[in-house]
Amino acid sequence: MSFRLKLTVTTALLIAITFGTGGTILISTSFSSVLKEEKKAAIHAYENVRNTLELIGTFSDTVNNENMADALKQMEAQGSIDLQVLLLRASDKELFVKGDRNLITENLPVPDGGSCSSAVIHDKNGYGFLILGTVQSGDRHLILEARYDLTSAYETREVQQNIYLIIYSVVIVLGIAVSIIISFILTKQLRRLTNTARKIAGGDLSQRSDIRSQDEFGQLSADFDAMADRLQENISRLKEDVERQESFMGAFAHELKTPMTSIIGYADLLRQEGLEDSDRRAAADYIYSEGKRLEKLSFKLLDLLLMEKDELVLKQVSLSSLFKYVTKAMAPVAAKRKVRLVCRCGKGKAYMEPDLIRSLIFNLIDNALKAIEDKGTVLIEGKLIPGGFRIKVTDSGRGMAKEETVKITEAFYRVDKSRSRKQGGAGLGLALCKRIVELHRGTISFFSEIGKGTCVTVELFTDSMTDIKEAESNN
Repeated sequence: MSFRLKLTVTTALLIAITFGTGGTILISTSFSSVLKEEKKAAIHAYENVRNTLELIGTFSDTVNNENMADALKQMEAQGSIDLQVLLLRASDKELFVKGDRNLITENLPVPDGGSCSSAVIHDKNGYGFLILGTVQSGDRHLILEARYDLTSAYETREVQQNIYLIIYSVVIVLGIAVSIIISFILTKQLRRLTNTARKIAGGDLSQRSDIRSQDEFGQLSADFDAMADRLQENISRLKEDVERQESFMGAFAHELKTPMTSIIGYADLLRQEGLEDSDRRAAADYIYSEGKRLEKLSFKLLDLLLMEKDELVLKQVSLSSLFKYVTKAMAPVAAKRKVRLVCRCGKGKAYMEPDLIRSLIFNLIDNALKAIEDKGTVLIEGKLIPGGFRIKVTDSGRGMAKEETVKITEAFYRVDKSRSRKQGGAGLGLALCKRIVELHRGTISFFSEIGKGTCVTVELFTDSMTDIKEAESNN
């Protein structure tokens, strides 16, 4: 059974039961009140007659049955007897009869003393109220019987019941019609929510219920639509993440596999040949060690980026040693481009993952060098700050528009695709930088002006990290 049908049936039953019970109680109460008043009137009329007869017996010296009968005849003539039937009789004969004697169809018990017997009867002549009592006549008791007509009271009740049944039927029909309309109006919004939920479950995430009302359905609709918005955002984000990861894995592997293999193979070949030239041997050792470091770093980055590994093993590293190493390693590249590297690093040690931070600085310097077309300066700065350290790389290159600075940390995004491809760029450097910064719970920001250069600021707050595990200095 649908909710609409349940609501219709429940509303109709509620109206039927409520109106039926209320009407029945009202008619019954009204009839009981009328019947009670009619009985009081009957007893009052009966008592008037009996009291008159008893007064005759009190004030007359000689009381006989004929005197009482005459008194009743006079009262009848005056219209003082408000009873349908009145019968005065002795044990052996009837002394007075008003109305049809046959209307008294039941024999009531004779009461003791001055009390009366009474009963409501229903016969072919209608409804009546029978009253029986005694009147003292000398040394005998006379029987005084009466019938009071109650037919009008019962007929009135019957008319009221018939009218009520008609009204009741009309109310039920209208109640059913109104309940159908109300249930349709109430369930219309519920059906809208159901249809929207069904479409969303079917894959159409753009569907919204969009119910504008100031009731619970409106609030439910608003919450449902907000949930659908978040669901759509999360699914879209998941799809983008999956696409980004797939693209990253393919492009990253393609960009790094060939140079890594060449560097490691060539360096290994040089080592095995045992050339006597110490400089070439040193260069080969450097190529080999850097190749292995690059291989180690690539797998570590893949593990961190693809497996979302959040824990890092940090150790204290001297900032000046780190920056000197990076500057020395990048000096030949800068010299080839006729770019001057300037390093300004303060003293002190900071917690970090050394391989990742080296990669971070290498990538920042590499991007800065690529931004300078011919001659120029790259300034590398390192400084301790409360809770961590700051890295700044500033170049005097061509700069970029403000809207580009928002996108450059996306994987494989290139400001100038043709130039980057010619320079061997894969669009991964700043994406890796951003991830390294996130893993160190830091921030990276860009300030650039076209024709004036770019300044990249990285702040890493590693001292506040709760998962710091200091490694041995020889690891």
